[in-house]
Amino acid sequence: MAHPDLTSHHVNYLIWRYLQESGHGEAAVTLQRAWNHDPQSLPFAPYIRTHALVSLVQKGLQYYELEKSLDKEGNSVPLSPSNYFFGPVSFDLETQKGPSENISADQAPVSPTGKVARDGVVINGHSTATEAAPQNVKKSRKSDRAETNGEEVPMEVDFANGVADESKPDITESAPVGEAASFDSDGDVNMGTERPPSQEPTAAPTFTLTNGQSIGVQITPAKAADLSPDTAIIDVAGVDHVTRSLWRPHDPTVVVAAGDTFCSLYKLSSTSPPAQEKLVENKGDNVWVSAVAWDPQGQKLAVATYNEMRGSITTYDVAGNAVDLLPEVPRMISALKWADSGSQLIVVASDSKISELILWDDALQPEEFPPPQIVDDSVLDVSWLDRTQAFACGGMSVYQCEVDSSIHLSKTFSAGDPEQPWTFIRSAHAGSSPVAVAASSSSASFWIPTHDIRFDDAHDGHITAIQLKPNPSEQPNQPLILASSSTDDSVKLWHIDLENRKFDCIHRLSLSPSQPILASCFSPDGYAIAAAGKDTLSIWNAQRGGTPMATWKSSGTENGELVEHKSPVTNGHNGSIEDVQDRSLTWDTDGKKLAFGFKSQMAIINLQR
Repeated sequence: MAHPDLTSHHVNYLIWRYLQESGHGEAAVTLQRAWNHDPQSLPFAPYIRTHALVSLVQKGLQYYELEKSLDKEGNSVPLSPSNYFFGPVSFDLETQKGPSENISADQAPVSPTGKVARDGVVINGHSTATEAAPQNVKKSRKSDRAETNGEEVPMEVDFANGVADESKPDITESAPVGEAASFDSDGDVNMGTERPPSQEPTAAPTFTLTNGQSIGVQITPAKAADLSPDTAIIDVAGVDHVTRSLWRPHDPTVVVAAGDTFCSLYKLSSTSPPAQEKLVENKGDNVWVSAVAWDPQGQKLAVATYNEMRGSITTYDVAGNAVDLLPEVPRMISALKWADSGSQLIVVASDSKISELILWDDALQPEEFPPPQIVDDSVLDVSWLDRTQAFACGGMSVYQCEVDSSIHLSKTFSAGDPEQPWTFIRSAHAGSSPVAVAASSSSASFWIPTHDIRFDDAHDGHITAIQLKPNPSEQPNQPLILASSSTDDSVKLWHIDLENRKFDCIHRLSLSPSQPILASCFSPDGYAIAAAGKDTLSIWNAQRGGTPMATWKSSGTENGELVEHKSPVTNGHNGSIEDVQDRSLTWDTDGKKLAFGFKSQMAIINLQR
């Protein structure tokens, strides 16, 4: 049986794996984004062993030497240095090593970010085994909890005869708090004392691939890129306020903007202004938009409206044509959540006293909704776990639901204060067990009812958003990373340690002093985290944290202050905080564009410069 032809996908995958294994994570992610969003999904990927490219090249060199050592008749001939594949000049590894590789343990340089990880904290999927005191510790409202921007200890990878020699360098404590930060030639922050150029240590590469698991690593630049020149501003709302912006799945040319009184679909073009299709427009008839959601294939957009004590849902195609009108419900529809795959939609209809959880199967198109699940409280958020399970939250409770032909309650978890309801819910699988993470905006608390874990005072202000880090490749044993943003001017990344029942803050990021963060979200591949305030936005490498990779700032200010428009109504979406305007922030499916809804405008920010 002949071996399959070598294609560019085979070569690109081997190069991508080599870049990951040798610590060149930034280059690997750049290749991944330009070539294949998920290289691990290629059919041959599971069969490629570690260091395959190095092994293949070495075997090729052996064949090359064998070929050069034989004449046309097959007789052995001496191999001259001039015939060496890489030329006659020898390459001495020892002379090429940087000064840091000859430094003794007590003179070892600080880590690339100048910070030392706390003992026992699992950071970026690896446990820190070296005991060291955390630097730059900030005390929160709980005096016994410290925060630190944890970083993974770099690992040296030295390829010899196709086998990687992996060793972790020694670590010393970073310089005392308060010393000025400096940047080395790679843009890394060095918190240690300044060294002469001749003594500057060379940072060891970071080994970022273990058993086929890809983790993007990027060297954070010393100066963040300004995304303003690559941003298009769309005026969408007149005197109203943009509360939702969402991309059509798998299509970076179609985006939806919605507020309380409008919903419009925009088709983007590189050569002409965006084409607008108005789906809902309040013309004084008291029709309010309460929820918007695309189906996972991007074929239908569900738009919920509220009028005269009744809620209704209309679905539209990508051209803006109304396709279906779903049955009405006698309450406001506060949330619409499609399953990640399939045709099922969870509808949340609420009033001030009770809520209904309703399942709609778009493939069946029934004349009426199936019997709803009644909840004696206001449901504020809902999250699909998989095609058969979902979680909802609101008031003092989190609700676990089973989904088949309808949705029905299987378990209720109760805790908290009814005056400080559970506002957000996210769910994921940890091995074979479900994990539900709830957050209370007003009390800044986290709760994992599925594992009976409670964590209070996570922030010093209201929580404005939470999200679990995506795992597009569905790799097992991934660490659970939660991002939470707050009006205390920070977005924090937490490692959730289920075994030890605790939350560890691995990054604390901020836009600038006195800039409450009103929205945040991971890129679809989990590589980056974006956060936005009233008129500013920053993007960080989610693994490294530290200095932003890119920033954006609106020019629509008067006397240095952003002009705000008060919304005519408050629809209670995700428990919006009074006197703090909503901000919507979403990535397109490819992670190459951001849609940022602020006041009456929507910014389309292009990240591919």
